[in-house]
Amino acid sequence: MEQIRAFRREDTPRVLELFRAAFLEAGKSVPANLETYFDRVFFESPWYDEALPSYIHLDRSGTIIGFVGVQPRPMVWRGRRVRAAVATKLMAAPSAGDSLVAVRLLSKVFAGPQDVLLSDLSNDAGRRIWEGLGGSTAPLYSLQWQRPVRPARHSLSWLRVHGVPRLITGGLRPLSAVADAIVARLAAGGLRQSPPGYTAEDLPLEVLVTQLPRLAGDRTLRPEYDERSLQWLLSVVRQNQPDHPLRQRLVRDPRGAVVGWFLYYLDPSGVSDVVHLLAGKGAAAVVFDHLLTDAWEHGAVMLSGRLEPGMVREMSLRHCYFRQTGPWTLAHSRQPELLEAIRSGSAFLSRLEGEW
Repeated sequence: MEQIRAFRREDTPRVLELFRAAFLEAGKSVPANLETYFDRVFFESPWYDEALPSYIHLDRSGTIIGFVGVQPRPMVWRGRRVRAAVATKLMAAPSAGDSLVAVRLLSKVFAGPQDVLLSDLSNDAGRRIWEGLGGSTAPLYSLQWQRPVRPARHSLSWLRVHGVPRLITGGLRPLSAVADAIVARLAAGGLRQSPPGYTAEDLPLEVLVTQLPRLAGDRTLRPEYDERSLQWLLSVVRQNQPDHPLRQRLVRDPRGAVVGWFLYYLDPSGVSDVVHLLAGKGAAAVVFDHLLTDAWEHGAVMLSGRLEPGMVREMSLRHCYFRQTGPWTLAHSRQPELLEAIRSGSAFLSRLEGEW
């Protein structure tokens, strides 16, 4: 008899087999250290909650033919703690012959006790299932911003990807370095310099934990961290891209007060992904300028991240462009006010608060 039940540690080897079949054959990227990934994110999380388990779908012979992961995440809505969860790794065996496996699994998760359920790496098929079950797409948080840091070098990368021989692009690289240096010099002399006295330094975890409620105080929905949970989460984030250092920088005003911070993977040869970007009221421009400066000084070619609705104007003025060509951010809640916070863009939902 077919059944859906809670995912247990002893199921991990069989779920890994399913994962390889469902994800690798589709050409999708997989987490680093895959053999330990499922234990790490589903059983070792400081937010682990037996009432919010992940699920497997068994066929009549007892074979695992489907899986959906659930990652509990505490959040705060208008000063009140709410139980949030992130749905991830929804998959069904290609050979299952049952098109409703994913639907049944996600329906089981929707019926859980969480106040709000999120997903931020969904493809088009997952989005259709999600909306078919009554969930919603969050268009604002599905947008990505991109900003070339070294435009000329980025253009060479684009040419290589589109088939221009490396011999040609390599010969043009010295010219691209000169062009990027000129662009940087012109930008430094422009009107949008950071006000004097603002400084950047390494971001201690305790500062992020203690200052986030203040800096994100105007958001109706925001994450809640303590040092232990944040340390665990950042260890998972680093393991996700072990070849790219995670830069964590804090910005202070001339009086020494914290006005914001940013965390991003540094990839000098490709796209540097920003996973967390937060600025206090009136500080969006200066924090974003410090991000651009840090990326330039450390060799980044391109910055990219999830749209932060409160920074759209500052990003636009700094020649960012916005697009929706990747995964969707989705939400489900039986409380309309929580959904409205996400639909309206008044929530703080960085990449850090998503699927890992």
